[in-house]
Amino acid sequence: MNDIQRLFSVFFCCRSRQNQARSIIPTDSDDPRRSFIYFGIDALSINNSTTLIIADFGSSHGRNSIQTMKMIIEYLKQANKLRSSPLIIHNDLPTNDWTRLFQLLAEENLYKALVNGCSFYEQCLPLNCLSIGFSSASLHILSKKPCNIDNHCYFHFANEKERELLQAQSKSDFARFLKYRSQELQSGGVLILNIPSIKENEEMGFHFYFDLIYKSAKSLKILTSQELVDFTIPFYLRSLSECLDFELFNRYLLKLIKAEFICLKLLIFDQYQNGEIELDYFAKSLTMLMRPGTDSALKEALKLNQRTNQE
Repeated sequence: MNDIQRLFSVFFCCRSRQNQARSIIPTDSDDPRRSFIYFGIDALSINNSTTLIIADFGSSHGRNSIQTMKMIIEYLKQANKLRSSPLIIHNDLPTNDWTRLFQLLAEENLYKALVNGCSFYEQCLPLNCLSIGFSSASLHILSKKPCNIDNHCYFHFANEKERELLQAQSKSDFARFLKYRSQELQSGGVLILNIPSIKENEEMGFHFYFDLIYKSAKSLKILTSQELVDFTIPFYLRSLSECLDFELFNRYLLKLIKAEFICLKLLIFDQYQNGEIELDYFAKSLTMLMRPGTDSALKEALKLNQRTNQE
């Protein structure tokens, strides 16, 4: 096994509401994912005679996933590393909105694809088959909720004991993710990750919106006191040191080839502040951004307390 090498490129995105000297506003031509994808593909070292298998772990509704797969395929062609049509695999939980993803795949008709409905914290693919593994803005989602957060729904507001439990779950999940991706990757294959993260001892601007969500849920009095306790969103944002776990990389034969911490300032906030978009559009866009994490946590809290589907 010592001759097997799997390459690992990772970038960490900290989203911020505030202006920072290092903030980047991504556009179609200025997307931090793009440079990491290109870097990873340049490092890809697999026999060109085999069909490339490319998987996105955490595809969600599919729009961003499909555009990323398109970006990967286009650069593979430019780099002369694509001799035949690749096989694309979109992975997410069985509870994902697969209907929407299927619709988008049919509309775009960019490539042939399969879907894989299981947790990316388990083995998803056969051993030694994966050429390029990709995951963006998904690894902050925990495989399970290790505890409830007292008097809130978001990890930023957890007490010390709760934060320790969330941190331990995050460490275990990250180890499982790397273990199974390492087993699935071919020698010379590449794993490219975008991990939502925070700087050491600093805040992430988004906690403000989770605070509003919790206060709204509390003030509307729709949830019982127990449901409010159970409404804990299973998120944990790792620090840079938690992501760069070289003991894990060595254990699973992963060689880190690039890592970078990038502070992103979402364009939509500037657009709203500059009067380029209306409040209604801003609110709807922000709701769509927050919904994937909050909806599932709320549904789980209601399910735990025997609420009916109609409720």
